[in-house]
Amino acid sequence: MVFGEMVRGHRHRLGITQEELAEAAGLSVRSIGKIEAGKIDIPRPTTVRLLADAIGLTGNERDGFCRAAVGTGRVRAAGGRIPAQLPADIAGFTGREAHLAQLDGLLPSGTDRTTAVVISAIQGSAGIGKTALAVHWAHRVADRFPDGQLYVNLRGFDPRERPIAPAVAVRYFLDALGVPPGQVPACEEAQYGMYRSILASRRMLVILDNARAAEQVRPLIPGSRGCMVVVTSRHSLSGLVATEAAWPMVVDLLSPAEARNLLAARLGRDRVAAQPQAVDEIITRCVGLPLGLVIVAAQAAAHPDFPLAAIAEEL
Repeated sequence: MVFGEMVRGHRHRLGITQEELAEAAGLSVRSIGKIEAGKIDIPRPTTVRLLADAIGLTGNERDGFCRAAVGTGRVRAAGGRIPAQLPADIAGFTGREAHLAQLDGLLPSGTDRTTAVVISAIQGSAGIGKTALAVHWAHRVADRFPDGQLYVNLRGFDPRERPIAPAVAVRYFLDALGVPPGQVPACEEAQYGMYRSILASRRMLVILDNARAAEQVRPLIPGSRGCMVVVTSRHSLSGLVATEAAWPMVVDLLSPAEARNLLAARLGRDRVAAQPQAVDEIITRCVGLPLGLVIVAAQAAAHPDFPLAAIAEEL
């Protein structure tokens, strides 16, 4: 229903005139007339809030009223900005070929007739390389999403910062999509509605990194085909698998060959090949954990003349 028609319907339900509604809301009669006639394409959030108060709307009914105010005009207000929010690709990324192939297989195609957004939930322990995998893959396929890429670190497991609420994340996204702050609706549910409306006709990739729970993710999932969402978490997020048909993916430790390639990419193949026993010991001590290997590689790279055998012994 068009917002102006909704305002008129509520006014008739209450049995009041435009003058009486204008007085109750603290607005001009002229503004009420323009809204009901559909001549105000983008009503101000303050105007919508005053009208909702004057009509006496609460709960879900108020949320629906605010969503109707978003309208197609707010979508046009985004101005066609193409966000490119991906963090820098991971230097020396190696391995994970099976995971990359699985993500490639989930890519929505131009002939895909599904009406659901494609979601992949990448699960793994701390330091296992979930973010590295998601970001590296996203850079590989960025050209498949010509309308842009959105990224947010939800900080679900940050020991120093509180997790980012979806209501905060959606404001980040609306800003990235070019929506002026003054045109963002006051209602939280209407903000989610605006976000989904903007993405409805676009092919976009959304990376929701370090989610703590499915509830932190659900409001940020667009509803249109052609979009893809990749979620990373230390938890399984089985709720997304059950209700949003997310594809679960578990990221495990690197194999010895993958770990050796990672060290070679960061230290040089000659240095790694010259000290194979020390390299094997480092891989064993790091148990194939990417974060551990990266830390050791950084230490070794900072001291190029230091024998890898000595680093292995320290480990």
